Amino acid sequence: MELRHLRTFLAVADTLNISEVARRLNVTQPALSRQIRELERDVGHPLFVRGPKGLGLTESGAVLHADASRAIAALDQALKASRGAGEGKAQFLNVGYYSNVCVWANILGPAFERLGRKYPKTTTGLTESTSMRLLEQVSKGELDMALLGPGEYPKVPGVEIALACTVPAVAMMPANHRLAKKRQISVEDLRDEVIVGFKQQLEPSRNRALLAACSAAGFKPKTADVASGVPELMLEVKKRMGVAVLDSFARVAPLPGMALLKFKPPGLSLDIYAAYSKQAAPAVSLLVELASAEAKRAAAIV
Repeated sequence: MELRHLRTFLAVADTLNISEVARRLNVTQPALSRQIRELERDVGHPLFVRGPKGLGLTESGAVLHADASRAIAALDQALKASRGAGEGKAQFLNVGYYSNVCVWANILGPAFERLGRKYPKTTTGLTESTSMRLLEQVSKGELDMALLGPGEYPKVPGVEIALACTVPAVAMMPANHRLAKKRQISVEDLRDEVIVGFKQQLEPSRNRALLAACSAAGFKPKTADVASGVPELMLEVKKRMGVAVLDSFARVAPLPGMALLKFKPPGLSLDIYAAYSKQAAPAVSLLVELASAEAKRAAAIV
């Protein structure tokens, strides 16, 4: 079984479009189909089936897709780690952060600066996305590490998900909202409010701390988990004249037309996580450590 055959299989399995993959890999469709047939011969079972709705994976194909994805990601990570293991060697790190416009300024910027003192030839690329998409990219080896927003995340083989910091929460609402003139609000103030949040499939259980606090206060809030990112969240909050709960890093960014209020003591806290490969290169491990330290520092001053 050749490694290139596995990579070709994964590309087809991800898109279910042979012609598109052939164009992307700059090979002919017959050559690509031949690689798939050779892999099927090695496996001993068909990997794809063509039905009324087009190409699909067989049961064997689905199993191979899951296992091969993890194996290729682990191999790529191991190669990356060995190539850049020594200090001073040039390496490139792909880093992701969840959809909060302030994470870069508050956490990753200072962390990169400190990382550069230890690994001066390290360069970085940045990706902003939803937490679940970032976790998927880490699992596939597309990102070296990612900062995930508050929530509950599934266990992913080969991926470590560690608490980076705990941050005070703030309530975001339109500037003309009935609560906006208060200096601070209590959880009880939200009893009759619509709590606008992110879609569960993108940011799972993002409001779990708020829901627990509301339950302790004796009520279940009205929720609308409809947003895909911060801009859409702001639009939905305005449209519904509702309230959203964010980490307090949002306080340092301009959010036009919005008011951000702290919660009265004892307050409300949100957890931020770092996701990275369990076989991370030394520079990645250091970056996780630095990002967590910077997150704790930033959380103490916002």
